[in-house]
Amino acid sequence: MFILLVGGAVGLLTELRSAAFEKAESATAGAAYLLEDNLGRALSTTDVIISRMVIVVQEHLAGRIASGELLRELASLEASLTQRGNLLVVDAKGDVVAANRPPRGGGTVNYAHRDYFTAHRNGAERVIGPMVLGTYSQAPVFTVSRRVVAPDGSFGGLVVVGVDARFFTDFYNTLGLGPSAYIGANTAGRIMLRQPHPEQYVGIPTPSNPVAAAAAVKPVGSLLVHSPVDGVDRVVSFRRLAQFNVMVSAGMAVEDILAPWRRTALIIVGAVLLVLLGLGGMALTTFRVIAREEGALASLEEMVRARTAEAELRADEARQANESKTRFLAAASHDLRQPLQAAGMFVEVLAGQVEDDPRKVKVVERLRQSIEATNSLLSTLLDVSALEAGKIKPNMVAFRVMPLLAGLVDQIEPEASAKGLAIGVVPTSLMVSSDPVLLERLLRNLLVNAVRYTETGRVLLGCRRRGDRVVIQVLDSGMGIPTDKVDAVFEDFVRLDNPAERSGSRGLGLGLGVVRRMAALLDHGLELRSVLGKGSCFGVVLPKA
Repeated sequence: MFILLVGGAVGLLTELRSAAFEKAESATAGAAYLLEDNLGRALSTTDVIISRMVIVVQEHLAGRIASGELLRELASLEASLTQRGNLLVVDAKGDVVAANRPPRGGGTVNYAHRDYFTAHRNGAERVIGPMVLGTYSQAPVFTVSRRVVAPDGSFGGLVVVGVDARFFTDFYNTLGLGPSAYIGANTAGRIMLRQPHPEQYVGIPTPSNPVAAAAAVKPVGSLLVHSPVDGVDRVVSFRRLAQFNVMVSAGMAVEDILAPWRRTALIIVGAVLLVLLGLGGMALTTFRVIAREEGALASLEEMVRARTAEAELRADEARQANESKTRFLAAASHDLRQPLQAAGMFVEVLAGQVEDDPRKVKVVERLRQSIEATNSLLSTLLDVSALEAGKIKPNMVAFRVMPLLAGLVDQIEPEASAKGLAIGVVPTSLMVSSDPVLLERLLRNLLVNAVRYTETGRVLLGCRRRGDRVVIQVLDSGMGIPTDKVDAVFEDFVRLDNPAERSGSRGLGLGLGVVRRMAALLDHGLELRSVLGKGSCFGVVLPKA
């Protein structure tokens, strides 16, 4: 029994450790994907703005635009940047000839010593530069620049934007990867972006970077590395943006990954020691009872009956104690999410082994649906718990709402298409004030709900101005909501009957309850209009930036 108990504990700890690393790889892969999307959109938008400014500068060099018009165009385009940054015009000598604000130190600023200036002078059209200390902002920035051609075809200077690396601080904080985690980007083997504390990595070389070497072989991947920058062992996931010659990565420290596992290991080891002590005590007690019984042969039958009753009572108490320890061990050693993840992997393995048997495939599909539904219910319950406990704090910022809406539609489109539904978003240039991460989760719940209760037609996402407010609306052509249920659908455990809904995917009715709590946390209003049999329109009312 001792060998079985110890072997079982070791096996359990090994499985939990493997699951911890798998979970970390999944988390860093998701963070790298989000960073690729975020940085890619920022670089694309910045490059478009710089290209427009290059045309304006060339018109100015040709004498068709005055200096005042040049400065007005520069101010207008700089205001269009999606992130903090300085838009500058540099002449062929490297002197800044147009900027919205003077440098902090005053005087004339010359960029002829910058690598990207030399590259443009030698013929490069566009350069994505590494992180440097910005002359204008005195903060860590990475640069995006384009070459300007003079009227005679010679090098006429360049247009450059210094993007403030601290713009990505809020994005990093929302990921929750751990105290020693990081996100970053490299270009041409040099650090372009690093969070947290970007100021510590300005000008830091990255020799023999194993992540960059892996990214040169394949565009997406994960690996366990010892960081050459700060000497920390991490699980790192990377993605390559071939369009900009940029590699993004996200990493979690091994110490942070294993910290929960070590706490679980202490609990399991303690429980095993308690069980072993209990078994040793039971054995010692039994030996003492036998010794007393051997010394009391004179009482024979009465003594035997008494001792038998006593032994049965103690055996029952021992069984109860052992069962209690077993329940404690199970409760202490099972992470709520890890068994579901393991079950999902086993289902996928099983699906590949029974694909030739339609009956078994059907059983496996039902099992997959049940696991997906359980995972969804668990995530919803954890969301409700976190919101009720006040553990989520909103981070209110001003941002353009269109990228968020477009991203949501892209995420939900496969599910909608599988049901034969059309899904789209109405373009908008509005800016709003909210927490983009929480607002995205709120709107995703509304979109998933709309697709779930719509069998034919379409789902549409858009927004309307309403004075100094903006209403983001989710419209569907679904079954609608009865008038007597309109005020109740945002309450917990209230759900409408949906005859077409799979039994395995029925929820607890908490989705709109999570929406209500998130809206209250963000101080956003909720609206609902519905016509039975025609469809519904859910609205989120938030401030216009």
